[in-house]
Amino acid sequence: MKRAIPPKHVKEYYLITSANKTIIGQKKLEFVQDKLISFTLVDQQATHLIFEYKLYEQVMQGSSLLHYYSGDMDELQSTLLFKTDLQGNLADLLQLNDMKLKWQTGFEKNLKKKYPKEFITPLLEETAKLLEDKPRLLESFKGYSAWRFFFQHWFREFNAAETELLNLQHYFGNTDLPLLLQRKVTDHAIETTGTLHEAAFDRNAFSRTLKDLTHKYNIDATLDLTQEEQYQFTPNGSLENAELYLSTGVGTWYNVTSAHQLKRLSKQEFQEQRIVLENLKKERALPF
Repeated sequence: MKRAIPPKHVKEYYLITSANKTIIGQKKLEFVQDKLISFTLVDQQATHLIFEYKLYEQVMQGSSLLHYYSGDMDELQSTLLFKTDLQGNLADLLQLNDMKLKWQTGFEKNLKKKYPKEFITPLLEETAKLLEDKPRLLESFKGYSAWRFFFQHWFREFNAAETELLNLQHYFGNTDLPLLLQRKVTDHAIETTGTLHEAAFDRNAFSRTLKDLTHKYNIDATLDLTQEEQYQFTPNGSLENAELYLSTGVGTWYNVTSAHQLKRLSKQEFQEQRIVLENLKKERALPF
């Protein structure tokens, strides 16, 4: 299968649903978020591509104030320009000054009013630092999140079977999670399963991180891992439907599960879904 670079200035509308559940000891955190977005190729040069991302609506339902702050950060990043190489690997974030200006001209002030002072003050300070640290900000788009739907070495000829090493940096605090991906490719679909790359995994560092998180020092640090991905494409190469799933756990003491679903929408479906999310946001009161 060969996936071609999409035509310029043709908006692709998507509904993205992300869910996460984190269990550490007796503490459980979970959220579900729906986002209505578009992703559009706006320029193509001999060495790179430029994509425009727009967020039109998002609804967050979580068990922690941090989840709602994360939703607010999505609102801050509602319009972005990304530069990739010709295969689709993320290379740069453009027009960062626009985001800084949005932050400085009312966005930060509104968040101060929205959240309790003791909660919001350190987060605002950290966000301000992040906006001045472009390399670290760019890295935030490269983790195992819904951004993976868009930033991979997509635009190329695929073999029927492929193997790839995916290293998720700082997945466990300061410890990386190296995955060995096995990819099966048909005419318009890709299925991927991942396993732990044992040779590249720093198990001692992971054990120390786990002890710090759980305050337990007699835990068997055997890591249970499930990773799966599915992608379906239209005949012209557009992403039609996709799913990402990653679960890591150690016994009953630690588990993090994240899942992301993407569905391509027609313009009419986009308008209908926008109304649904607008109404849903009105119905869901914030937990503070």
